[in-house]
Amino acid sequence: MDKAALKDSYFQISQQAERLKVLLVSQLEHLLKQDGISLGVPIESRVKDWGSIEEKLDRKSISLNSLTDLDDLLGMRLILLFQRDSLAVEKLLNTHLRVLSSEDTALRLTDSQFGYQSKHFIIELPREWLNVPTWNDLGAIRVEIQVRTLAQHIWAAVSHKLQYKQETSVPPPLRRSINRVSALLESVDIDFDRILQERDIYIQQNAKQGKPDDLLNVDSVEAILANIFPAQNKGSDEALDELLVDLNYFGVKTSGELSNLLR
Repeated sequence: MDKAALKDSYFQISQQAERLKVLLVSQLEHLLKQDGISLGVPIESRVKDWGSIEEKLDRKSISLNSLTDLDDLLGMRLILLFQRDSLAVEKLLNTHLRVLSSEDTALRLTDSQFGYQSKHFIIELPREWLNVPTWNDLGAIRVEIQVRTLAQHIWAAVSHKLQYKQETSVPPPLRRSINRVSALLESVDIDFDRILQERDIYIQQNAKQGKPDDLLNVDSVEAILANIFPAQNKGSDEALDELLVDLNYFGVKTSGELSNLLR
């Protein structure tokens, strides 16, 4: 199809893509919450505008039979708080959507490149979703979903702004500093995952089997509540830190005191 015909078809297809954007963001938010996966910021999403499509066609000298041949007509970005959740997100996408292809950009990096890292997935809607009337005309649109951590997103935004994507792009006096920043951001993800592992061990060994005279903290409060109340009582975003302040104010400061009070 020539460029003029593609442009004529853009309005209708972009309207469908806008509908898909709203519906898919809602579904992904539900699935992430259901699996306890924490986002650093709300899901980012956009439908590619005609100017960007035209520039891509000219720059890459490609031809399309339809705009639905584009892998990134609709793009979404999931920015996670913790790196270990990226595996859970990958499993979620493979379970609930049709993943056509995936790539980990970290595998592209060489010694002369900095730490831009992200996982990219090209997906289509599963057939069973297309049985729902509001979804049934959206099956031809592919979606690119990027998954990265908040630290990786900071680096991606900064390197895009400065255009420092590889060492040869950086003025020599700045290379040591920019390498240090890249390493620090990678360390943030590593250290956060280490904290989560240590927290899991603490909860297993201490919070659930603590002594009655142990001073309360957020994790021990959560463990005591979980031991006493049914699981369905648990909220999705409980303000345990505020509860701990209130308990201390009223003189409830140990695990034994809280357990006795609740019972």
